Amino acid sequence: MGVVEGDTLSQTPTYDACIIGSGAAGGVVAKELCEGGAKVIMLEAGREVPPGKFLSHKWPYELPYRGLRGEKQAPFYQGGVSTSIRYEDCDSVSVDRIRVLGGRTVHWNAVVLRYAQRDFKGWSADGIEEDWPLTYDELEPYYERIEQMIGVCGQDDGLEIVPAGKHYLPPLPWRCSEHILHRATNGMGIPLISVRKAVLTTVYDSRPPCHYCGHCMSGCDVGALFNSAVAMLPKAQRTGNFTLRQNALAREILVDREGLARGVSFVDTQAKREQEVKARVVVVCCATVESARLLLNSRSPRHPNGLANSNGVVGRYLHGHLGGGVDIFLKELEGAPPFNQDGATDHVYIPRYNHLAGEKDYAGGWGLQVNFSSYMFPNHASRIGGYGVAYKERVRKMQPGYLMLGAFGKTEARPENYVTVEPHQVDENGISIPVVHFRFSENDFALWRDKNRSLMEICSNLKGEVFPDFGEAPGGFASHEVGTIRMGKNPRTSVLNGFCQAREVKNLFVTDGSCFTSSSEKNPTLTIMALSLRAADYIKEQRRRGEL
Repeated sequence: MGVVEGDTLSQTPTYDACIIGSGAAGGVVAKELCEGGAKVIMLEAGREVPPGKFLSHKWPYELPYRGLRGEKQAPFYQGGVSTSIRYEDCDSVSVDRIRVLGGRTVHWNAVVLRYAQRDFKGWSADGIEEDWPLTYDELEPYYERIEQMIGVCGQDDGLEIVPAGKHYLPPLPWRCSEHILHRATNGMGIPLISVRKAVLTTVYDSRPPCHYCGHCMSGCDVGALFNSAVAMLPKAQRTGNFTLRQNALAREILVDREGLARGVSFVDTQAKREQEVKARVVVVCCATVESARLLLNSRSPRHPNGLANSNGVVGRYLHGHLGGGVDIFLKELEGAPPFNQDGATDHVYIPRYNHLAGEKDYAGGWGLQVNFSSYMFPNHASRIGGYGVAYKERVRKMQPGYLMLGAFGKTEARPENYVTVEPHQVDENGISIPVVHFRFSENDFALWRDKNRSLMEICSNLKGEVFPDFGEAPGGFASHEVGTIRMGKNPRTSVLNGFCQAREVKNLFVTDGSCFTSSSEKNPTLTIMALSLRAADYIKEQRRRGEL
């Protein structure tokens, strides 16, 4: 795939664009710029794990800890990425920093939901945070293009809170437990719809349909689940304009005398050597915490506080999703003969509904993803009492009725929550590590409490044994952290304009989740990709005009 190794980069010319990161954002930008004629180099800190090497289909007995310590996903977290981070003055949150070609699209649940009109209007709609510098109507054409690019199953359910596209693949079939759930939610006036996922239900884009193994979050070895390394980067490569450098961990974005980006300094993590690549445009797609880390580590006389950070906003406004859910073992299915429920993890979705019940004392809401936990392990086994034959019989009898509801709730974007870098603590490559500071707000707590109450109300309308997983306080971020290099209308409280372009460094763009002004209850990936596509179009137009 146009791979460059070793010191050969010293002989390369100046590229039109250097893209840092190969996930949802980086893959879109690379494909679009290469197809537009730009010479592009991509720096990826990890390396490829070929689908044939995935551990998705390993049974628990084939894994050293029976799969309970993340063994299936471990190949995607290369180097010291999981440990080279610190949490300080923090509530119960964690950040998912992955290091592999394809980024988080290598293992993800692939739920792709459009933000609604009101999700772009935090201040106008709810009186908190700020409005985005763009509207749903401006982003809608890019949502449509991305959905056609990646292949999305689902349907238009006519709900304003989850705007729909025009080109969906057939939806996933519902399980027995999901039909039972629908009976309960329908009686409560709560919508239950077919989920929209970047999972193929028919042959599409030369990729095969899902075979319903249920291992989406451990990696899809056939490419039915969208993966940037499978579905985007090969298209960039086919243009002849694409160069990929793996094991290339960006240390610093380099600038010229005018303070504009001129290239990237990176560490070859295999050879342990520092190298540079020159580019006319730099596009940062490293994910929320890593992108902030990179800009904060990019200090120079023109940018002493970090690149594009004269207002001190880089790293601030960190937020994401709060979680918590319930496992329910339905009496109606108890004791049924074993049957295959694996599917493609969640097949249905409960979109936000709290706004339908009048005014609340908080802003925002939550959505419920259903059955994204694996059926391979009896989740109730450690929660019920007993031992011996009777205990085992009870575990087996309950298992067919398994139903899982997982909540994803909005958290507030606040400058008090931030990422910084620790100059006196470095990773194995000598780069200052990120330090996360995060506290949930009163709004977050109020939403969390109402979400828990509502979940238990739904459970009360289902006949079964309920095991809540709420904890004593909210937790986050469910791999959905956003907001550290935000776009905005106000230059004092934002870094980027509405095209993901840094105001202080016009040839620097940031298109991953860090660019979000605020978040909603919806998974961020589709919006990340739509914003990346919009930014790529803008870069192409600016290059055509000679502005970049």
